[in-house]
Amino acid sequence: MARARDCVAVPEVKMRPALPTLALLVLSVPAMAQDRGSFVLDAMTTPGRHFGLGYYLTDGLSVRPSLGVGYSDLYGTSFDLGVDLRWEMAPGHRVSPYATGGLNYFREPYLQQIDATGSPLTTASQDVTRYGAGLGVRARLKYNISLVAEGLVMNSALRDVPGPSGLQTLQSGAHFEGALGVSYVFN
Repeated sequence: MARARDCVAVPEVKMRPALPTLALLVLSVPAMAQDRGSFVLDAMTTPGRHFGLGYYLTDGLSVRPSLGVGYSDLYGTSFDLGVDLRWEMAPGHRVSPYATGGLNYFREPYLQQIDATGSPLTTASQDVTRYGAGLGVRARLKYNISLVAEGLVMNSALRDVPGPSGLQTLQSGAHFEGALGVSYVFN
């Protein structure tokens, strides 16, 4: 059994924040080009769409189709199909701002459309088309991986209904939507 006098005091070591150091290391790696003919795999947090592919038509212009499919015993099959165009303003740089525009078609059995007052539209379809445009920034990291952040103005708002139902509502009218994601380039 150790006694108090047998214990050794360990000096406290203060560590500097590692985040700035890590960021500098990541940014010091040479940029990998996303040139014409490159394919990209995207994983985004955008509502209704999570994975997509991209193809660079030129060094800065890419087309990015996306497809999502889901199934629920309660609501059935849902899917979405979309396409985005992205124009990068500084394609050869590590950090590149871009402009984007997109169109998505949804078939969601658990989607309930509402009017401006929040009342359900009883004659509304489960088929929905959304479109919008915005700006974003892509930051290349390492091993062909990039982080992406974008802000879009969309023609309608998707909202989750509180509670365990899993329902979503759709309300027409322009609104802001933010998204984060990761891209991987196949060169």
